[in-house]
Amino acid sequence: MPTFPPAPSTDFVADGSACHRSGSLIWVPLRSRWVDTTHAPEEVVRQDWVRRLVVEGGFDLSQMAQEKRTQHGHGSPRADIVIWNSAEARSAGVAALMVVETKATEGGVIESDFRQGASYATAGGAGFLIAATATAYAVYEMKPGFPGMATQINDWPKRADFADPRRLDKLKHSLRVFDRDEFQKLLADCHDLLRDHHAMTPDKAFDTISKILFIKLSVERRGTARTFRTDFLDAFESTRINQKVSAHEELFNQTKEAFRGDELFAESDRLDISDATFRAIVAKLERFNLSKTGDDIKGIAFEQFLGRTFRGELGQFFTPRPVVDFMVEALDPQEGELVCDPAAGSGGFLIRVFDHIRGAISADIERQKTEAFERISSDYPEDATEDQLAERDQRIDEAFAALNADLLPMSADGQPAETRVGKLARKCIYGTDKEPRAARTAKMNMIMHGDGHGGIHAHDGLVNINGVWEERFNVIVTNPPFGATVTNTQLVGATRESDVPDDLRYSRRQTERYGDAWQAGHRAVVQARHSPILDTFEIGRGKKSRQTEVLFVERVLRLLKSGGRAAIILPNGNLNAVSLGWLRRWTEGNAYLRGVVALPVETFKFSKASVSASIVFLQKFTDEDREVWNDAWLAAALATNPDYDAQRQAALTEIGGKALTANGAPDVIELIEKLQALGVVRKFEGYTRVPNNELVRNSGTTKLGNVKWHGRAVGEAASLKKELAAALKTHSKAVKAAEKELRAKLREIDVAQTAAMWAHVRQHFDYEVFMAAPVGVGITATGETGAHVPNDLPEVLTELRRFRPWRAGKTSEDGF
Repeated sequence: MPTFPPAPSTDFVADGSACHRSGSLIWVPLRSRWVDTTHAPEEVVRQDWVRRLVVEGGFDLSQMAQEKRTQHGHGSPRADIVIWNSAEARSAGVAALMVVETKATEGGVIESDFRQGASYATAGGAGFLIAATATAYAVYEMKPGFPGMATQINDWPKRADFADPRRLDKLKHSLRVFDRDEFQKLLADCHDLLRDHHAMTPDKAFDTISKILFIKLSVERRGTARTFRTDFLDAFESTRINQKVSAHEELFNQTKEAFRGDELFAESDRLDISDATFRAIVAKLERFNLSKTGDDIKGIAFEQFLGRTFRGELGQFFTPRPVVDFMVEALDPQEGELVCDPAAGSGGFLIRVFDHIRGAISADIERQKTEAFERISSDYPEDATEDQLAERDQRIDEAFAALNADLLPMSADGQPAETRVGKLARKCIYGTDKEPRAARTAKMNMIMHGDGHGGIHAHDGLVNINGVWEERFNVIVTNPPFGATVTNTQLVGATRESDVPDDLRYSRRQTERYGDAWQAGHRAVVQARHSPILDTFEIGRGKKSRQTEVLFVERVLRLLKSGGRAAIILPNGNLNAVSLGWLRRWTEGNAYLRGVVALPVETFKFSKASVSASIVFLQKFTDEDREVWNDAWLAAALATNPDYDAQRQAALTEIGGKALTANGAPDVIELIEKLQALGVVRKFEGYTRVPNNELVRNSGTTKLGNVKWHGRAVGEAASLKKELAAALKTHSKAVKAAEKELRAKLREIDVAQTAAMWAHVRQHFDYEVFMAAPVGVGITATGETGAHVPNDLPEVLTELRRFRPWRAGKTSEDGF
């Protein structure tokens, strides 16, 4: 039991900057007593808000009460702090001006955790609610007469605001966009500063800003945020001896080491700016805590800044947000599923996947909170005492805090957390892009949205790396580069982006993270070194070149697990060009085509791409699917062989006869008839059907047998054989023409049987394919997006969900 010191002479310390503290004790002016915070950490947050209300807000303690309930009993909501218009209003029990509810937890405000304060504000007729954690707060204007409805505003009203209706009205209509805009403006200011001081191009300036943001995140996570302050930089400059190493160079070197496992920076990367420029940027950013700034604020601000800065220069790395949203919602990735984008660009798809799954986790946690609230509340009688209600509230807060912990990707010390969102961020999201700037941008983008960057790699998406290997992923979503070509001169291991480390330290690290499963994918790359990348693909083996987007079709299917689902944006030529018919049939033999959504031509015009494209939804065959597919081909062969074998035999009789008789030459026919009379016959040895190893399933190749003599040729017959041979030699042109005609006819029959077999297979392996051609997809030809831009994709998504009965046991609201 602590010893309580005498009561202080003032409500707060002399300058009003802090509450009175003595060890674990804090002075509570509204109760005029000391309170031990050892087991009540929320008291620190509550008393700091009492202080703020008085010092910053101009309110008087006589206008306030703490831990106030609307009534006694089981359902009584409690407010940590209640503020009335005056002391008299408080005594009279009239409606309060404002309610404050506090929590001891750190991090952003989760609205559902503040239901008691909201209930009190609604029941008591308060106009405003402040929901505060130890590190953040949110302010809401309550809607009278509409329980549960509130509008978030930018700041909390002060006493002077309540005295001036115009000021209060202005405050009410100041919606919460300030923090996001401020952060975005800071990024833009830093960009302009680099442009003005160093004449940097937009891409170079963005690279530099990204490196500086990584420095800030690194020092915050290491607990050395003081090194990212102007006073530290000034002290460093005044005392450093080695003039060759500046503070920002040293900080960047430490950051490269901190992110070494992510392979984010090359050893040669430098932060190429002056000391003065770095100090100016630090001065702008030092007051922000990136690690604790809300993901919605910094994530959206960074993404918007990224888009505005790079749409022109790096447009190929952006897929319009409405299209991204549609594809992810259509695939509906679930918690625990592994997701990959092998052409990640700036990370748009992976960010949306992360948000989608995190949103589902949040919804589940909210459901559990409601259950916990009802379960705990039911343990207390209607006439519960104040102590019992306090106990109830504490149990509810503890239950909520435990559930909320699953929403954190990192622990308090900046280490990966074994939480639901932590596992999502660290174990489920993967991506590659061989453009280092794009990969670094994707990593920063992911961090700004709440992490998940560890699975992003600056690496060729066609080659395995770290956690990206074949048959590993449940979901693939990607927009591969169009128009590029992979040639047989591009070798595995020839560049950093197409190779894998194979040192012992790397192997141990990967084994620790992925177990032994990664070794097969890693070994495949090591064994393929110095071989063409093309030769590692079924559709590229032995070819001189293939279009990049064509190879990505196979890459996507190979990365997927059995039954995995994918959405890939492809040029329309892949879907309708005659020359790529083989690709469509190859794909048809490896996956279900679940849907095709044609995109309007303006979709990618903002990125200076004029190609028309479509979203293609695929689902990789399971072993059972492939067995059914093979059975369909066997049935097709059995069904078509009799007819087409008869055609082959007829061709052999008719056209083969022309080859044997030199197209009916009289002298040849005469000799043949004489030989036949002696029991000696010359004929083709039929034909054989030879399976081939082409990419696309077919009827096989008909191989014509040799011409052979039958019967014993002696005496006169031997002499006639020599005469026939000489005659045929005389008519060799006619013989060769007939043989050529026969072979052509057999090929024609093979092609016809192949077409018949495909028709048979499609009839017996039949399924529906969703098709749509939206007119608007939420983006204009100039790259403008927003609610005012026509977007048919939400309606298409609704129809797609109704269409999707294609997996047994799934409802229309589920994924593939």
